[in-house]
Parts: sequence; structure tokens; C-alpha cells
Amino acid sequence: PKQAVADDHSPSHPSAAAAAAAAGAKSQESVSVWKLLSHPATWAIIIVNIVNHWGYFIYLNWMPSYFSKALGFDLRSSSFLSLLPWLVMAVGSSAAGFLADSLIAAGNSVTLVRKAVQSVSMLIPAAALLILANPAITPPVAVAAMTIALGVTSLGQAGFVANMSDIAPKQAGQMFGLCNTFGCLSGIMGVLSVGFVVEATGSFVPVFQITAALYVFAVVCWNLMCTGERVF
Repeated sequence: PKQAVADDHSPSHPSAAAAAAAAGAKSQESVSVWKLLSHPATWAIIIVNIVNHWGYFIYLNWMPSYFSKALGFDLRSSSFLSLLPWLVMAVGSSAAGFLADSLIAAGNSVTLVRKAVQSVSMLIPAAALLILANPAITPPVAVAAMTIALGVTSLGQAGFVANMSDIAPKQAGQMFGLCNTFGCLSGIMGVLSVGFVVEATGSFVPVFQITAALYVFAVVCWNLMCTGERVF
């Protein structure tokens, strides 16, 4: 008897089954930007990213000017002291991952750890910025407060940054690009705004106060909308 030949287009054919499986996997992994934006967990990351970049770009661009104009340091001292907070931030960024992993390994939920780490990374800098807002602050205290503000902010690497992979493990790159777009726009606006504020008031005090308030606002939004569970 003649042996039946399987039709290449039959669903039971291995190649057809593989193609169907691949198409199904692709459709499951494809998530539009609008779908990402439809969930509160995404907006928790976006809001924190906006505030984080607002502060980050201000530190990056205006810290030397603050040390020089507000504290009276010369250019050489200002350059060295501006480097110190960034060194602390580099160490903090690495330590943040170990800290979060240890807390999760100890039995804490991912959601709790993300909320706690991110809250600390913004509330302590907010307090440090309010110290900097004191017109009578001494240079040593100002340097210490600025170092704490920038150093502790780095804990956010284990907060909102890691949370992108928590809620969208297969779209982490897409999520990062989306949220970082909002963040970079905020950073640009922050740098420009500081220039106008300092020129109008002759002081960095309003800048520190506004940034501290934004940190607190971001923490509230984060704790209301953040989740460590997979969403997409």
C-alpha cells in the first residue's frame, strides 16, 4: 500500500506546528506602548523616573555652580567636591542590588522591597535637600548633605529601575525606553528651570525646596501604584 504523505500545510506537520507556536509566542510577547501606559504600575515608574531625572540632571549640571557661587569654593575645590557625591553614588548603585536581593531572599515580597527601597532613596534625599535649603548652612554640612542626597538616590536602581523587569520581563527594554523618555524630558526641563529660578531669586534655596517636594510626591505615587508582580 502507498504510504500517506503529510501535507506541508497541515497543522499536524512539524514545521507548521513550530511556525504556529512561534507566531503564538510572538503575539503573546508583543505589547503596544498604549497597553503599557494603560496600567498604573507603569505610571508609578514613569512618575518616579520623571522626578529622579529632574534631580539627577540638576545635580549633574548645577552642583559645581552651587559649590562655587553659593558656598564660595574656588574652581579646583568645587570640581573635587562635585566628584565626591558621584563616587558615593557609584558605590550605592552596586550596593542597592545586593541589598534588595538579600531582603527578597529573607522572605520579603518583591513589592514590599521595591516600595521600601525606592521610598528610602527619595525621602532621605528630600530631607538632605531641606537641609541644603537653609541659607545659613556651612560648607562642610552642605557638602555632606549633597553627598547624602545623591548617594542615597542611587538605591533607586533596586527600586524603580529593577521594577521595570518585574512588571514586564519580556518588554523590559521597551519599558525602559518608554519611561526614560519621560525622565530625560524632565531632566532637560529641570536644568532650564534652575537657570531661571537662580537668575530670578539669586538663590538655590527654591530649587532645593521644589525638588524635595517632588521627591515626597513621587514616593506617595509610588506606594499607591507600584507592584512587584508581573503585569505584562
